Amino acid sequence: CLPAAKNLVLAGVKSVTLHDDDNVELWDLSSNFFLTEKDVGQNRAQTCVQKLQELNNAVIISTITGDLTKEQLSNFQVCEHAADL
Repeated sequence: CLPAAKNLVLAGVKSVTLHDDDNVELWDLSSNFFLTEKDVGQNRAQTCVQKLQELNNAVIISTITGDLTKEQLSNFQVCEHAADL
């Protein structure tokens, strides 16, 4: 999980969607403090959900683990100003 996801969850945004279609590899452990050796081989986004949820269970956290489609992207709200968050 990116530090940005952690910061968004801690800030208490309404929801966060993680997108990653790759699996955890051993080298990921050196750059992602949410991952452990038992996560190797699992999808990176899915392995982070529970750990992020523990930071703030009021935030809805979901994942997309395959290719992004226009339909999926159209479901997201875009905020142009930080005050909109």
